[in-house]
Amino acid sequence: MRVRNKDQKGITLIALIITIIVMLILVTVTISMAINGQLFNYAKDATTKTNQAIANEGKLGNGKVSVNDGSYSVTDGEINAVVDHYSN
Repeated sequence: MRVRNKDQKGITLIALIITIIVMLILVTVTISMAINGQLFNYAKDATTKTNQAIANEGKLGNGKVSVNDGSYSVTDGEINAVVDHYSN
């Protein structure tokens, strides 16, 4: 049997097993929250809304603004006036 010196430091097998068990519990809880909490559905909804916002932003360059599924003609001056009004 090997004698351990006071200068030797290391992790015990029990500490390693406890660490692995705690990590497995955390992973299980995280995955269950992601699936049952509908995290992925929220992500899909956010992607859809972001893509719609990007499409609406692209319409601004064509002199059209889409609000509540209605399309309105505006000029760059009107857009700049609104931006100036709300940026102050």
